[in-house]
Amino acid sequence: MTATLYHGDSRLLLAEPDFTHAAFQGRKIDCLLTDPPYGVGFKSTYGKDPEAREKFQQAIEDDENVEQAIASFTTTLDLTLPHMGDICEIYVFSQWQVSPEWQKFLDSLEASHGIRLMQLIIWEKGYPGIGDVRYNWGCGHEFIYYLKRGNRPVPYRRSGIIHVDKVRPGTNIHPTEKPVELLDILLQYSTKPGQLVFDPYAGSGSTLLACKNSGRDAVGIEYKQSYFKDATERLREGGGLLDL
Repeated sequence: MTATLYHGDSRLLLAEPDFTHAAFQGRKIDCLLTDPPYGVGFKSTYGKDPEAREKFQQAIEDDENVEQAIASFTTTLDLTLPHMGDICEIYVFSQWQVSPEWQKFLDSLEASHGIRLMQLIIWEKGYPGIGDVRYNWGCGHEFIYYLKRGNRPVPYRRSGIIHVDKVRPGTNIHPTEKPVELLDILLQYSTKPGQLVFDPYAGSGSTLLACKNSGRDAVGIEYKQSYFKDATERLREGGGLLDL
């Protein structure tokens, strides 16, 4: 299995035929699994040391507002569509603060892209983030929108609420890092070993690592150089076959 991570802006790279030929090698994407900017102006206040704090406190690209985030994702999706299989399952992470805008947008994809919004999955992540101490109730969950292109047979049904503990602070290399165990559950439901998974907002590389662990091929793109570097080191340490 191969995990291929590229550095750059997905919107620019996917517009280059030479890049898509090298990245996908004529194969079609079987699953799009990604954690794009939500549009909430997220800025972490946590870091295990001064260097980590400085890196984590950098603004996330295209996260300033929900309109900007959706516009960025729209361009990326439009450029990804020609490389999707006729049957392709899609997972998009988001948060409750911007759910009306994201759900309206994702609902519209059936008419424009032939992609159907099927379900809102709730990731229950065990305990709230450190930034929630100002409120009585911490936000210990995130949304995952599940969409389908085509009609992949349903393997078996389970609850749309998934409990997996978030990545423990101090061990993460990205402020919004997703646990590999959670992504592995999604992959098991929507792909088979040997199929191709794409993550155009690769961040910490969790999607690629989950694919390597479960026998899927993966292509990822990460915009920010520091996260690309850390994800590359993580994948190498994980023993995956990594092409750059």
